[in-house]
Amino acid sequence: MSEAGSVVDVAPRRAGTAPAPASASRGWRVPLACALAALAAAGSTVAASLARQSWDTSALVRMYAGFPLSRLAVHDDPGFRLRYTSGFYDGAFFYAQARDPLATGQAHRLLPQPSYYWGHPGYGWTAWLASVGGHPSAVPDALLAVGLLSIAVAAAAASLLAGALGWTPWGGLTVAVNPGILFAVANDTSESLGAALLLAGLLAYTRGRRGWALALLAALCFVKEPLALVPLALAAWELRRRRSPFVALAVLPVAVWWTYLRIHLGAFPFGQGSSRLGPPVEGWWRAALDAASQSWSAGVDTSQLGQAAVPLIVGTALAVVVVAVYALRLRSVADAPYLALFAVYACIASIGVEYPKDLIRELALVLALLPFVLAARPTPTGEPAFSHTRPRARPPAARPRGS
Repeated sequence: MSEAGSVVDVAPRRAGTAPAPASASRGWRVPLACALAALAAAGSTVAASLARQSWDTSALVRMYAGFPLSRLAVHDDPGFRLRYTSGFYDGAFFYAQARDPLATGQAHRLLPQPSYYWGHPGYGWTAWLASVGGHPSAVPDALLAVGLLSIAVAAAAASLLAGALGWTPWGGLTVAVNPGILFAVANDTSESLGAALLLAGLLAYTRGRRGWALALLAALCFVKEPLALVPLALAAWELRRRRSPFVALAVLPVAVWWTYLRIHLGAFPFGQGSSRLGPPVEGWWRAALDAASQSWSAGVDTSQLGQAAVPLIVGTALAVVVVAVYALRLRSVADAPYLALFAVYACIASIGVEYPKDLIRELALVLALLPFVLAARPTPTGEPAFSHTRPRARPPAARPRGS
């Protein structure tokens, strides 16, 4: 039996024999190694940042001092580090979610468009749990802890999923080298959690564990609004193959939550502002032109940023388009979710891909699925190399009488 096959196959056993614990242990060695590699990569990224901030994890939130939210943070945690002129980012919004998970407290009133930010509260909610109910001084540590745990889980799940799809289990290392996921851990954003839930959900779905698949994919929908397309894409794929689209039920919890936001805050979380989505490809083309203009700037930092951004934008766009064409075959569990996310990010506004930090972050989950689209091996009959039912051991042979 191959190393990849050992992840999902169940070998027949004779009556009265117990499963070999050594085999199960070997099956987890590669996923564990991938998880440790991802954890080491993320830890190194975080350490490089914190070494410049006296190892204060509140710095990773990167909260702008001009936000009204900053006054709440400093009031409840006087040592909280703020950003004054540059370097602020989206971790502040997840910090607010962890402080005010149901948008009933003070934090949501201190941000513009709270219905948009609370439309994807999964990371903030998880940090709320990890900080024992959103304790102010514990939230920054909780955000980092969730990010580190998530990237380790994502790598292990990717390794197991790779084996289930007929690829090498070392495919889990793709998480460790995904720059967008590493960036998320070091900047308190949600992509690492999204990768963990996405890959673990697809793994459970591939192994036919419906309850786990529904739970994980339902949680995934709370991480980012576009991720609600993943279970819907899988359901459409199943309908195409004349199978039960049970996985579509995963979107019901987030639909209830979005309805709550509409009633409580007066708006749904999507469709607010034209700066997030636009006509297909237009945002990518505009981003390339703007970055090219920056490359001719008189400022040294700006010109170097523009010079690096142009090939990154063009190369990333070409890669995701080529793999989208390949995914049109719809031959593995990764194809339909990849196409659904590709359709969304083809319409992303220029601000989402113009700067390298945003490009790697926004495309992090698309790039996380990309190798699985390319590497999944269909069986000779055309069916994907997995089953929706758990394999069963062969029944024991009947014993001769008198034995």
